[in-house]
Amino acid sequence: MLTVNISACIDAPPEKTWETLSDLESISLWSEPVVSSRCISRDKRGLGAERVCQLSNNVMITERWTSWIEGESYTYEGFNLPLVKSARNTWSLKPDNGKTLLKTYSEIVLKGGPAGRLLEPLMWVISARIGANSLAAFKYLVENGEPYKGKHSYLPRVPSSC
Repeated sequence: MLTVNISACIDAPPEKTWETLSDLESISLWSEPVVSSRCISRDKRGLGAERVCQLSNNVMITERWTSWIEGESYTYEGFNLPLVKSARNTWSLKPDNGKTLLKTYSEIVLKGGPAGRLLEPLMWVISARIGANSLAAFKYLVENGEPYKGKHSYLPRVPSSC
């Protein structure tokens, strides 16, 4: 199993950070691989919510929320990801002197058994880079009230602690 654990200090209170994070249909504003997203469940937030994301490589993935603690954290599972047998991602917030420590933890199992495990180091590098770019864009969005207009990789890396 491949795990990726990343955190970022957001210069905004947890309530503002959660407002952006819990807007499930706005992920394309801060995750560059996501071209568009929409909730396909009746509920657009909370336990059981489901979202479909169109990725830049023309892949359509589905995500289902399996845990939701309002204002604090959520967990979702991803389906239909290329080369991926299973994927789970947890996002959590922690107040820190008027700022927010945002954490994301991913668990990914690749298809292919032992052969798939050989790809884990490469997939970890790719996942960590995408995650760092997304956290930088998320930080920019929350702190500036608008999405970053350029390539997310051009944003400075965010501090991992407050």
